[in-house]
Amino acid sequence: MKPCITEDTTDEHDQDGGVCSMELRPALICTTCGSAKNGRETCLQCGAALHSPQEKSVNHSNEPLLCTDHAFISSESHKPLTIHRTDSSAERSSDLATWGQDQRDQTRALHEIPLSGPDKSNDSDLFPIHHPIFWGRGRTLFGIFIVNTFFTLLTLGLYSFWGRVRIRQFLSSQTSFARTRFSYHGTPQELLKGWSKAFLVFGLPYAFLSLTPLIWDQIPIWIPNALAGIMALCFIPVAVVGSHRYRLSRTSLGTIRFSFRGHVKDYTKIWVLGSVLTVLTLGIYYPFFENARRKFLVAHTYFGNRPFTYSGTGSGLLRIYVTSLAFSMIIIITLIGINAGPDGLTILAQWPSEGWRDIFFNSLFITGLLTLLLPWFYLQVAKQRYQWNHSDFGDAHFHFSASTWNLMELRMTNFLMLILTFGLAWPWVQVRNLQFLYYHLNLQGPLDFQRIEQEALDASPTGEELAGYFDAGFDLG
Repeated sequence: MKPCITEDTTDEHDQDGGVCSMELRPALICTTCGSAKNGRETCLQCGAALHSPQEKSVNHSNEPLLCTDHAFISSESHKPLTIHRTDSSAERSSDLATWGQDQRDQTRALHEIPLSGPDKSNDSDLFPIHHPIFWGRGRTLFGIFIVNTFFTLLTLGLYSFWGRVRIRQFLSSQTSFARTRFSYHGTPQELLKGWSKAFLVFGLPYAFLSLTPLIWDQIPIWIPNALAGIMALCFIPVAVVGSHRYRLSRTSLGTIRFSFRGHVKDYTKIWVLGSVLTVLTLGIYYPFFENARRKFLVAHTYFGNRPFTYSGTGSGLLRIYVTSLAFSMIIIITLIGINAGPDGLTILAQWPSEGWRDIFFNSLFITGLLTLLLPWFYLQVAKQRYQWNHSDFGDAHFHFSASTWNLMELRMTNFLMLILTFGLAWPWVQVRNLQFLYYHLNLQGPLDFQRIEQEALDASPTGEELAGYFDAGFDLG
């Protein structure tokens, strides 16, 4: 029989009979942090109420043991244990020392198991899979939506900036990732200031060019239209980068903020070159153009001091577009064959009533329209799946698992909800969209948040006068 282990450091044994007179009291286990806190009702680390291990398991053996819930010691019914005297005190001391060292080794091994997840190794299967979670409800967002609509109408649109911030704060605060909530730190004043700058720099000149043919008849109409088109072409990349930079700089996960470190001039080159090549190649270059834009935005996005990466290629997106186009052509040819084929005309000619023919054609039109939507839904979900699956965060990889039918069911249901409620179901549609995205999206691999540090960045990067002009708060979305 091995000696008993108690909470006291001064165990006293009966020297005559060799019987331990003390009862073995089990340690208490904190259900929050998993630590063993002997003799306490609350956890020293987190303050949570402790529960006795008798509530979890009963040891039916005759020897003390360590349970898997981080080391509590028990015995059969927690009765006193008996130590039989040996003939040699030296042998008894040796047994006691050996048994005590074994118990310490087992306790140390149990505590070396990380509470936050499995130990890291080269095998990626050991790492946890992290899903974003949205905790908000549609009825809460509906209340915010109603108040925003009322005050926006009352103030002739001025309150829309405050309403937009309230919605973003709600959506961010109700989203969590890796047990940490997101936060949105933007202000209505920043949005109002950014909108005013955009209106003065781009809105007024664009409106002036658009109205020029109505004021001066002598000027050819193509001249102001061409200038307005060039201005819009230059405005879009500035708007995209400025909006992306602002939204990320005002978003944080825990205490670490996101940031965007791309330059407007670099994105403008991609935009102008891609637009020209897309026109010259009759749209063939567009997948490469879209992939270049995606790679620029993802590769210059940071969480703290760690960047995101993107490994997609234009040829990969091109295959998706070709597949979608081929799918569309097959459906169109099939519908034409059904509608104009000799058998179909013969069947229609035999119908006695024109009303039945109208019903047939209307049904065929609706069926064809829904069928033609399949390639579009396939294209949308295939692009998202390809782009997410080729995006990484350090050694962790994004994975998106939605299918064409999943997206089609979501969009069609959302459309019916908006139609039947005259737009009042918008909050529930937004919640459904976020839940759909977060359900099918996950991040697999180690995160190493402990190594991520917050870096202070200037609002306006050096040499980016135009971009810096809008970084103060220009935001389209």
